Amino acid sequence: MKRIILLLFFPTLTFSQGVTINHLLGNVNTYGPELNFVQIDENTAYYTSSALPEDIYQSAIFSSMLKDGKWQKGKYINLGNSYSTANSHFPKNELVFYFSVCDDQGNCKIALRNYKKQITEELNSNINLVNSTNTQPHIAIHNQQKVMYFVSNRKGGFGGMDIWLSIINKDGKYGIPINAGDKINSEFDEITPFFNSFEEVLYFSSNRKDGVGEFDIYTANGKLNLWDKPINAMQLNTKQDEMYLSFYTQTTGYFSSNRKGALYTSNEFCCNDIFSFEIEEPVIEEPESISPIIQYLPLKLYFHNDEPDCCTMSITTAKTYKDAYISYFKMEGTYNLYSPNLTKFFEDSLKGNFNKLKRIFSHILDDLKLGKKIQLHVKGFSSPLHKKEYNINLSKRRIQSFINYLRFYDNMLFSPFLNSGFLQIIELPLGESKSTKKVSDNPNDRLNSIYSLDAILERRIEIIDIKLIDE
Repeated sequence: MKRIILLLFFPTLTFSQGVTINHLLGNVNTYGPELNFVQIDENTAYYTSSALPEDIYQSAIFSSMLKDGKWQKGKYINLGNSYSTANSHFPKNELVFYFSVCDDQGNCKIALRNYKKQITEELNSNINLVNSTNTQPHIAIHNQQKVMYFVSNRKGGFGGMDIWLSIINKDGKYGIPINAGDKINSEFDEITPFFNSFEEVLYFSSNRKDGVGEFDIYTANGKLNLWDKPINAMQLNTKQDEMYLSFYTQTTGYFSSNRKGALYTSNEFCCNDIFSFEIEEPVIEEPESISPIIQYLPLKLYFHNDEPDCCTMSITTAKTYKDAYISYFKMEGTYNLYSPNLTKFFEDSLKGNFNKLKRIFSHILDDLKLGKKIQLHVKGFSSPLHKKEYNINLSKRRIQSFINYLRFYDNMLFSPFLNSGFLQIIELPLGESKSTKKVSDNPNDRLNSIYSLDAILERRIEIIDIKLIDE
């Protein structure tokens, strides 16, 4: 079923600050899927809504008006006799818009609509290659060069659905499509491209390995087929699907997700709804001390049992805390089989503290740039499941994974300060010596030794203090 959804719905941030996400206010969302919500002015937006007649997904484009802060029920846009229409895109300052048209077999093409002359035409065979799906058009401008990004499963890609691009010349002709490259595309599906002109960053979704959930939203700097390694926009993603991200202003926009809170009748997580997001404006603080960090301390960062690098006496690891965090977050379902109702821990403690860590890094970086020397005091903990020496070494590996994450964070911003000694890590590994007696040391008692909340809370490191070093 999901493969059908993909093909028809496509015919079918670095978010370093906090982000507020809400189920879209108004009457746009229904018990069926809603996708690709794009606001084009203060009071107007277009989106795709879908139905399931005779077990075949059929989609159509609707317009919605904003009244009293709520988006109204959509008005159907008649775009001809195509079985399905979807993925409308309105380039700024143009009298045309792009969209996808699909037949009842899921074969999709990209079309252009002159909404003044009310004329629709399908793009040429360069774009709409026969025996392939071509969908989700998005126009971007790179140094006054007009480019159309789109999604296709044509030959020459890296597998599944890939993001492609075509350079549009001054006469409006579309160049031979070029694959966006192996930094963007993978053997999995890459979909819903959106180039954010405010920050010159490409957003897209992918179901590649090592994400937070199914389809995750990613960001990448670059243009055409020259991109940096994509970054997971983790503040937007859940264990479900997130896709069709769009920005309206520099700090607000929309995306589609079947996350908790999306409407459903009998099968939760069945259908995508529209969600809005707003990025918090950065707070300008006097970068004269590290005092704003105190509110976050001690900051506890949690690990799955025996992570990182299970079953070794080594005190070092090549993994980063981010690696450990992602793999741990994806295990929520397994944990809930043993101890139901752990959602608060996974959302507030595991994910929430990971996001707080980024804020701490921001404050530390401000001070380092002012020439200040800083010490981070970090303690390592483990549960009592193994012998004392093993647990002490495991605690050291956990601290090392944090140091690795710090060193490689945001294109190695902290690495020069670590190398010069301006940023120092004071390690205080404690092993199991402080662990609660509520946690079992019996490996056969998996509930109380691994999956109970008491055991979960023991497997951690803590940033307990951050100090300025006087010369």
